[in-house]
Amino acid sequence: MSRYRFSIDLGETFTDFVLMDDAGRLSIKKIPTTIHDSTERLVEEIGYFMAEKKVDPAVVEALVVGMSVQMPPSMAITCARNLEEKLLAAGWSTPIRLVTSHGRLLPIDEAVENPESIMSPRIGGLMTGRYFGNQIGQKNLVVLRIGGSSSFVSLQNELSATSMDSLDQSLESQVRSFDMGGNSYIGLNEEKEPVLLAEHATPGPGPACFGRGGTLPTLTDVDLVLGFLNKDYFLYGAIPLKVDLAKKAIQEHLATPLNISVEEAAMRVSNGVDANLAFQIRELTGAHTAELETYSLLAFGGAGPVHACEIARLLGIKQVVVPVGAGVSSALGYLLVLAENDPEWQIPAAMQRAGYYNSTQRTGDFHALKGYRSVYYEKDLTPCGCPIYDRAGIRAEDTLSGPAIIEGPESTVVMHEKSYARMDAFRNLRIFLR
Repeated sequence: MSRYRFSIDLGETFTDFVLMDDAGRLSIKKIPTTIHDSTERLVEEIGYFMAEKKVDPAVVEALVVGMSVQMPPSMAITCARNLEEKLLAAGWSTPIRLVTSHGRLLPIDEAVENPESIMSPRIGGLMTGRYFGNQIGQKNLVVLRIGGSSSFVSLQNELSATSMDSLDQSLESQVRSFDMGGNSYIGLNEEKEPVLLAEHATPGPGPACFGRGGTLPTLTDVDLVLGFLNKDYFLYGAIPLKVDLAKKAIQEHLATPLNISVEEAAMRVSNGVDANLAFQIRELTGAHTAELETYSLLAFGGAGPVHACEIARLLGIKQVVVPVGAGVSSALGYLLVLAENDPEWQIPAAMQRAGYYNSTQRTGDFHALKGYRSVYYEKDLTPCGCPIYDRAGIRAEDTLSGPAIIEGPESTVVMHEKSYARMDAFRNLRIFLR
């Protein structure tokens, strides 16, 4: 019988689940439900997920939770305790252990003594970067995560990637976090340039394109208008995206005040986000572009793979890697933290999505091809008839050339011209920039 571990990343805009067995098979879910909602709703979603995977919660041996939320630490402790009580009542046999920012796992009663230590544990992203860096044989890494409400960049090299202690020490000097993500609102600064604001859409109304009452434009609206996102495949299609509402929000708040088109306003936002993150990465290294050529960029989060290739190009980085489970990297990283704390359980050298890969899903010249979509890549705003691929249908060692968009249920990869991608034997998508 398989042994299971389960992790939860409680975020500001989404909550991520990762269920892993001892063979490295992953079951993944991202939902627009957070700890700000009732714990009853969260327990229901967890129950639906476990039922769908046909796994009895009673056989799960470890339950790890990370608090990637903005709330008072005492409130986070209360929420975690309520969640634990309801899960135990629902048949779970293991209590919650909370991840600390320095890579420890604490029962709730111990976390009460230092609740600040459990808030926004960035160690999950560092652990995920180290794991996949070792897997691809690359020790010099830029790790980029763009989530719903926050972004995270870190540098890892041969020294910082060797141990948990060295990763922990790098948290201050080689890591930066930002209040920006897919749900960040966009406004105009004093120079009348579009900028991402610290405020972001909450899960209720969400971005304007969700059609739930939001009227302000967000980065998600921009990525949709530029053609990067599939309006029918966001979060497994659970949230149909409304292109007309995204355009209306951008028109009213950006395009009209600037007297430019909706597409140009969206392009300015996208270019600004890419340039800002590239600048932040350069500041972390203090390096010139040429020195970053020795690095690979690991892209995580729902929006990270959307913007990673252009950020890499700005930095002079030649390889972008979008690993298995890229859209739930923090939750996956918490399981790697668990392995560091539990010598009886080791993470396998390779992970795979349980029930996800299907090489016969498509037919035709290239079996993963889903179709074509108009995508705005260039500053002249001439749309490209871009091929769209299903990541689940790409076989190991398959290659494809950019421009292209590769879609998965938790994240989308945007490739520009002068690039090509290869699916490696571990099912990591490796993109090479010419």
